[in-house]
Amino acid sequence: MEEQPAGGWRERVPALQHRDFRILWAGMFFSSATMMFQFYAQGWFILDLTGSATMLGLLGVARGCGMLAFSLYGGALADRMDRRTLLIATQTGALAVYGLLSILVLMDTINLWVAFALIFVSASIESMDGPTRQALLPHLVPREHLPNAIALFTAAMISSYAFLPPMAGIAIETIGVGGAFAVSLTGHVVVIGALLMMRARPLPARQDDTVLRAVGRGVGYAAARPRVRWVIILSLLTGTLGFPIISTLAPYWMTEVLELDAVGWTFMGWFWGLGAVGATVYLSTRGHARGLGWTVIGSGAAFGLTLVCFGFTRSVPVAAVFWSLNGACYTTNMISSTSLLQLIVETAYVGRVMSLRMVSSAFNQLAAWPLGSLADGIGVERMVRSVATALTVLVLAAPLISRAARTLDADARAPAAGPAPET
Repeated sequence: MEEQPAGGWRERVPALQHRDFRILWAGMFFSSATMMFQFYAQGWFILDLTGSATMLGLLGVARGCGMLAFSLYGGALADRMDRRTLLIATQTGALAVYGLLSILVLMDTINLWVAFALIFVSASIESMDGPTRQALLPHLVPREHLPNAIALFTAAMISSYAFLPPMAGIAIETIGVGGAFAVSLTGHVVVIGALLMMRARPLPARQDDTVLRAVGRGVGYAAARPRVRWVIILSLLTGTLGFPIISTLAPYWMTEVLELDAVGWTFMGWFWGLGAVGATVYLSTRGHARGLGWTVIGSGAAFGLTLVCFGFTRSVPVAAVFWSLNGACYTTNMISSTSLLQLIVETAYVGRVMSLRMVSSAFNQLAAWPLGSLADGIGVERMVRSVATALTVLVLAAPLISRAARTLDADARAPAAGPAPET
């Protein structure tokens, strides 16, 4: 791994000293920007077609079922084979699926259920892509730079929320949903190019286990470690009760309560992104593991509390303030929990543990359906307030009922077993 002289900004973002990480990070930065068009186009397409929060919830079900079906398998593959090659395969698959979706929408030959099927397939591919990316990081940067690398990776994804939503909304209004889908394809092309520029980092195949047994060993590893369990549980809570509100159900809230059109809705996403970027800038320069456990708990509770406040306002300016704070809290929680897992999990198990976290993300998506139905039944405002309050209380209760939850980062400074990054 080639090193650049440290000094100035390099000391604040040390992960960028490493060539292969820089290449992959740049590719992911561009990809995340273009995928914003995909994200907003999916939600707007379903909402425009059905006008139903329940159907938006089914969009989450399609995503969640795809993630649930293949995430554990993807994590096992990430711990058995060359992670770079696996990422090239997943990105190529996503390019093919989204390309087909774009063509069908542009030709106006798609219906709701075909769209759900293609979104299911794309989520299945994503469920293998995400754990593989996380498992690759310890081979790109040394252990002491992992929190910074994770923060920068998250920044690459989150920054798109700050700058791209208005452009996505304008694109939807001008070139249509199909055009927005087509724009997102360029991101996969760039990532594939970045991966091909990296040096190959093959991992020896694990011949002692079948893939199924490898999955079982990964589940057993996490289950036997209370701190790992609690990080996953807290991620499940914040995601299942909060994430569907800010992702899948946001279009319904923005149109029904705040009375915004597609452009207005995406401009509101811009405020969420500003808060998220602020959090990533701070965390990317933090550079140490101290206090990560309490950061996970505190940011999770604050995430729920900002949603409660959001649920009590009909004012667009006030909603924008709470939406921005929510973005900062969610991003802080995501970066902190991911960094903590990377530090306390042995390198040989990172892919499988991250896949377990992807399983929790699948439940996040699946929760969109009952929450959407609840919004149709009792009103979206009451749903947001009730669910967000439950989230806040449950997260705050965790350190009160478990010593492991109070000492999440106790092992964060101990060296994780496994191969050192190549130099």
